[in-house]
Amino acid sequence: MEMMTFVLVSTVALLISPCAANPIYNMNLNNIIDLVQEYSKTLNESIYVEDVTHLVESGCGNNFICKVHEILENHATKQQKYKEKEIVRNLEVFINGTNVNCTEVLKTVPKARTEKPIPALLENLKICIQKRNFSGK
Repeated sequence: MEMMTFVLVSTVALLISPCAANPIYNMNLNNIIDLVQEYSKTLNESIYVEDVTHLVESGCGNNFICKVHEILENHATKQQKYKEKEIVRNLEVFINGTNVNCTEVLKTVPKARTEKPIPALLENLKICIQKRNFSGK
């Protein structure tokens, strides 16, 4: 009886494990990870932007993606940085593909009172993309 239970549990575990371990990838998000890594190497920490750590800690949802898109879009427009514009473009493609209305989403996101260097924002973006890819959101 114990052996039969063990075999059944093992079989169920083997059937479920491929589903749980199979992450879903979004090509635009994966491209952003590459761009973030390349762009971070060229940055110094003298550029400060709004801190989004609280949005990362709350689960990397659509409010995080929309807020980062807004921050980088404003910054890329002012600075004329090619890599930033590429990241913004890929975020736009992702947002449009998920049918998220960032204007509405950002109405509920309070403005942060602190600022962090832009490499910290990019690191948070990379972490959230990896979480989203792994969880399949």
